[in-house]
Amino acid sequence: MSQLNLFDLPEKQKISNTNLEANQASKNLCTNLFTNQYSIHRWYNFIAGFSPEFVKFCIKAAHINSEDVVIDPFSGLGTTLVEANLQNVSSIGFEAHPFFYDISQAKIFPILDTENIKYLENLLLSIKPYTGNFQEIWTEDALKFLTKLIAEDNLTLLASCLEIENQLDQENKSLFRLIVSKVLEQTSLAQTDGIYKAPTTLKKSISFDDSVSRICKQIYEDVEYLQAQNTFSSQAKLNFCSSENMQSVENESCSLCITSPPYLNNFDFAEMTRMELYFWRYAGSWREITEKVRRRLIVNTTTAPTDLKRNQDFFSSTLSTRFKLKYLDSIIAELFNERKIRPGKKDYYLLIYPYFAQMQNVIRELQRILRSSSNLHLIVSDAALYGVYIPTHEILSQLMIDNGFQIINVENMRKRGERWLLKKRTGANKLGEYHIHAKRI
Repeated sequence: MSQLNLFDLPEKQKISNTNLEANQASKNLCTNLFTNQYSIHRWYNFIAGFSPEFVKFCIKAAHINSEDVVIDPFSGLGTTLVEANLQNVSSIGFEAHPFFYDISQAKIFPILDTENIKYLENLLLSIKPYTGNFQEIWTEDALKFLTKLIAEDNLTLLASCLEIENQLDQENKSLFRLIVSKVLEQTSLAQTDGIYKAPTTLKKSISFDDSVSRICKQIYEDVEYLQAQNTFSSQAKLNFCSSENMQSVENESCSLCITSPPYLNNFDFAEMTRMELYFWRYAGSWREITEKVRRRLIVNTTTAPTDLKRNQDFFSSTLSTRFKLKYLDSIIAELFNERKIRPGKKDYYLLIYPYFAQMQNVIRELQRILRSSSNLHLIVSDAALYGVYIPTHEILSQLMIDNGFQIINVENMRKRGERWLLKKRTGANKLGEYHIHAKRI
């Protein structure tokens, strides 16, 4: 079989453009626009996720059976694993972000007893405000940030939640953390700019008690529905580590991959969850966020640890010379030159080798884990940094070809920019989100 080279094909053959107007379902497959309509998924999600519909579509199209396993190397908040549970399919996920991992536990392994939900709701509604010094709970940096986002009356109640969590049994801890995290968001006064909290931009918040009641009502309804169905069982396994090394998964043991990696767009998933990381004390400072969270993630942002970004020789050595010369080096040169004339002087050029080297590691692991002829579905966006266009979907497709996959289709699912793309990003108007459909040879 001859290899497909996306870069050498005419533009019309490279990308299959979906008729989004004609097919409303396809329009929303790559977004989480309607996630709040789906049981369990709606308990906690974020705007950068893909949709349960997409996962269901891929599972149904693969015609997999009870012996098959779905894998998601970038599990996020568990969309793939949750939907696999709902479809009675076994699944494996990998997530390196500690907050995402912890919240996912409550969704992937949900409490199916409504009495537990009522117990947690009553516990939270009867909570007393914390009367001690906030400095006994949070570091100076964390407290300074949190007090910009949360009114003091709500923060005193939220602070008491930290003490109560330690007294809960293990069965209830994950769901308790999910509920309180959502209350934290709903009681926050700060608007979200793109995906980041903007302390100076206010939004309407709701009270602690109202938030608890709304959230628990939603969870209660979903658990009642699952109880009535009497068919739900969790068949998932979630690993708290990077998917660059998935050694816990046996060779050729999975039949389908559905995933969406971090985009090469300088969106920082650690900063996006800064409020939660500080509140739950995963980290107490910006530096700790870098060391405890960013260091674990794929390098896609200039806030990644400096020693990782600057280890260019190491990342470069893992990529073939032909691949670098043809697809990466000219992009790096352009970004390096743009940095000289840009006021911010961001070192975007240092992201290219690490990002694609790390993604190559994940692709190689998927080639090892997936059975022959298994489908891989990956949603990713192209990028424009300092106005330099980066066809991430095409470059990743070529990496797949070089590492044992056949590209079936690359589909432009939607233009980006309507919901959460920051307008200040130069060159952003031509960006899209793409569905790469590949098959393991």
